[in-house]
Amino acid sequence: MNTVLALHHKLHLWQQKRWTRILFSLLIVATVLSFLAPTLFASYKIHNLRSQLYSVLTGLDQRMVAQSIEETGFVELSGTLYGDERLVGFRILDADENVIDASGVTSLILQNEHPRWVPTWLLQDPVLTWSIGIITLFFLGFAVWTGLLLSMLYTASIAILGWLFFTWIQAPLGATAIAGMCILAFSYALLISLLKMLFRSPRQVTTLARGVLLEATRTRLSIAFVSLLLLFLPLVPLMLDPESPLRHRVQTFLSRSLGTTFTIAAFLTVFLGCATIAFEIRDRQIWQVLTKPVSKIGYLFGKWLGVVSLNFAILTVAGISVFFYLQYLRTESVASGLQGDLDRLAVEEEVLTARSEALPVYETLTSEQIASRVQEMIESDSELRDEEEIQLRLRKKMRDDVQAQYSAMQRSIPPMRSGQSFSQTYLFTGLSHAKKLGSPLAFKYRFHIGESDEHESFTAGLVYNEDPTTSHVVTYIPTMTHVTLIPANQINDEGELKITIYNLFDPPAINRGRGAMSFDKGGIEIRYRVGDFESNFFRTMLVLWIKLAFLAALALAASTFLSFPVACMITLTVFATGTLAPYLSSSLLAYVPPPTQAVDWSNITHIIQWAFENTISGIATAMVFLLEGFGAQRPTDQLIDGMLVSWASVFKGFLTIGIAWTCLALGIGTIVLKKRQLAIYSGSG
Repeated sequence: MNTVLALHHKLHLWQQKRWTRILFSLLIVATVLSFLAPTLFASYKIHNLRSQLYSVLTGLDQRMVAQSIEETGFVELSGTLYGDERLVGFRILDADENVIDASGVTSLILQNEHPRWVPTWLLQDPVLTWSIGIITLFFLGFAVWTGLLLSMLYTASIAILGWLFFTWIQAPLGATAIAGMCILAFSYALLISLLKMLFRSPRQVTTLARGVLLEATRTRLSIAFVSLLLLFLPLVPLMLDPESPLRHRVQTFLSRSLGTTFTIAAFLTVFLGCATIAFEIRDRQIWQVLTKPVSKIGYLFGKWLGVVSLNFAILTVAGISVFFYLQYLRTESVASGLQGDLDRLAVEEEVLTARSEALPVYETLTSEQIASRVQEMIESDSELRDEEEIQLRLRKKMRDDVQAQYSAMQRSIPPMRSGQSFSQTYLFTGLSHAKKLGSPLAFKYRFHIGESDEHESFTAGLVYNEDPTTSHVVTYIPTMTHVTLIPANQINDEGELKITIYNLFDPPAINRGRGAMSFDKGGIEIRYRVGDFESNFFRTMLVLWIKLAFLAALALAASTFLSFPVACMITLTVFATGTLAPYLSSSLLAYVPPPTQAVDWSNITHIIQWAFENTISGIATAMVFLLEGFGAQRPTDQLIDGMLVSWASVFKGFLTIGIAWTCLALGIGTIVLKKRQLAIYSGSG
């Protein structure tokens, strides 16, 4: 053991020598450039070829080029042939002699141009390749010149030995996992060192923030949470089912990795935030800090900045690892044939994207029409007709019911009758951006019919813009969500699209007239691309960081007047309530305590029930009112579903959660510290 420690000490002295740092800096630059240069050359070449080929396949000569590919399997660009003999006979043109899928054909033709030694995902975008190279050079250079060279060599040795061992026992996923753990651990240590260097200023706030970072790297509680995260993330790919569709694997990976990252970071934030102040008060150390002098608000803000910086390091390391593994996962193999092609298309157009949604425009009744129908209902009911007081109380509810029934009628389609099918046409507007972008639209629908038995399947017909040539039949299972892709060229110049839905269910004679097909409000919608996955992923991580910043402020504020376990319990309760607030809000709609006028005040049981249920309802309503904004920000769910996390929602979360709520929590903590006699709890008394 002494020999090992002595060797480590010699290596530590060796890494601090200038010539050692210069040598390794040159070695790192040479290694990175030797891989980066040919990768960039291949990436730019394929990128240019892809642009040229796509232009040819969508230009005026697309029919001639497509016929050449179908006959020979090759296409000529700038005097060079590209393609494969296996493409001979591959159908490229549709009935109107237009290229069916120019993007897909481009990928098939250029697949032999990809260097085998470079991961396919690295060749998709030269900007991504540049980013990886620059980030790698910066961080490895930073490690060499800040005394982390030895840690880098130890980590690299463990990663290489682990990779070789798991490759030898034919466990490639294990090799990837052990390498991932080493890379994540070193990246985390690197970021923490960078943050500590940034907080080296002797100013009060930065010194306190640096102290929190030192505390996080030395206390067993913080190390346990960070280690758990760094060990778990590389294991997530091992939990994916290789037999499931690629889009399900991508969504599962996103859900588990980001969900686990946020949960572990949240618990670490709560425990560290509560411990850093509560223990200083308990151990009578806080007076030594506050007599420097440090203002109360400066003390809390410095602690908060330290916890937020720690969360920045965690989210950065986790985010980069998740993002890069996704680039690899999106190029994984899929099932052969049309099913595999649709699966890969769904990954790119439904998951790894940023989409917005458009709902159909329904007709609504005017106030005069509603009033007329309500009056007819009252006149037809003798009890309501003769009681003016009842009329006044029920009139508003009846108006809402009339409008809801009219809307439900538009969402219901009768079954076939005597061979004739019935339909409803729905108008979607505001699709000009989708038409300009040209990406296919995803028509999402969930129908109900009969008893909505999930063990049965039914058929429906879809027609676009009332053009019979676009008609096609879809099969659906009641209560289950289905998606049909619609070409963007179906959108008219006004950015509108009409979809006519036919109910093709023909009920047997014994059930004649039954079998209407219907859907709930929001049961049909169109989703279309409005941005890219990369920026959407970045905004998602920003929102998660903002939520953790508020949680840190809440934990610090609670620990100013509560002991460590109580402060943790209160903070975790608020965190859980805020997360579940949207679900609690929905539950409150069905939770109706007995009204006061219905209570039998002579019955003690009724009184207790009334008091208990109204108290519970009041507490739940107050918690929803205060914390629903926290739970309403669910960027991970939006990212997994391929929905846009807009800058507007990020800015809203920043103003409400990041500034208003956080400042309120820190303000309360400051007031408590000012009112509290800290000298009683400090010193050696």
